[in-house]
Amino acid sequence: MSLNLPSQLLLQQELPEKALLINPPQDDLAYELPKGWTIACTSFAVSQSYQKQDFSLASITVQPSDKFEDIIIYLPKAKARLSYLVDYASSCLTDNGQIWFVGENKGGIKSLAKSLKDQFEQIDKMTSGKHSAIVSATKAINPKAFDVNNYFISQENELGLTLQALPGVFSQEKLDKGTAVLLKHLPRKIKGRILDFGCGSGTIATYISQHREYEELELLDDDILAVHSAQRNIENNKTPMAEAFLSNGFEKVEDRYNWIVSNPPFHQGIKTDYNATEAFLKEAKEHLKLSGKLLLVANEFLNYEVILRDHFKTVSEVKKENGFKVILCEGIRRPKPGAI
Repeated sequence: MSLNLPSQLLLQQELPEKALLINPPQDDLAYELPKGWTIACTSFAVSQSYQKQDFSLASITVQPSDKFEDIIIYLPKAKARLSYLVDYASSCLTDNGQIWFVGENKGGIKSLAKSLKDQFEQIDKMTSGKHSAIVSATKAINPKAFDVNNYFISQENELGLTLQALPGVFSQEKLDKGTAVLLKHLPRKIKGRILDFGCGSGTIATYISQHREYEELELLDDDILAVHSAQRNIENNKTPMAEAFLSNGFEKVEDRYNWIVSNPPFHQGIKTDYNATEAFLKEAKEHLKLSGKLLLVANEFLNYEVILRDHFKTVSEVKKENGFKVILCEGIRRPKPGAI
């Protein structure tokens, strides 16, 4: 997997033996860091990689009980998530401690000092290189105890759904256009066991629970704050027979479903990355019952049908609207006996 550019720059510095690392990227950094570091991830997949290397993990939704003299934060892609991570870090920073912010130049690190000026007494640019930079901040101004409940934003959208979501969760403040198109053209006969893949705050599953019959609803996402939000919405909406869980793709999925419904993500970091979505398209059939169906929405320019036709007998475009298309896949293609 190798190291991304900010990680390469970080490893060029003299690193402390103990530190709290927040929001690390999905690269090979875990193999290079001192084992005394504690890791707080927003990604389930990344947290697993650090756990396998015997690092201690801290929950990103609960303030750590320990205080840290050194804290390193990788800038999140979603700008809305930065304040959340800064407050989380400040709440467990020692009085004389420092926070390092690590990020790519085009990812917001250049303008970081301006956005942090009301939160720290001193902000300095430590170093730059590899098209990245590290900025340090000390003496947090009026740090407060961290409480995840203070960061939920409520949304009442045009579909009549009432949802809450944490910063940076997809479609946090309003219904996104792709999901709106998908739900507008959701088949009337959708029932049985249903999986909302890449659930975000749980918009798709919540809509299905209120407008369709089903036996069970499961929601999964790799983003820890998304699953925390989705589970809260399940509880707030009193959605029966529903559960949200963390999974790196289909890794934690054990059952087969009548339907998999998704607005799959295709971004990672600050770049467009189709790998995770392509893996989803190829693996979905393995988690469907023989008569199961895959329903997804995608940008018009994404030619997912090429991949899907290798795995489903029928791949049809239900509707094209607002720059998005809804795709329905039926008739699972199983490997022939003896095929490699």
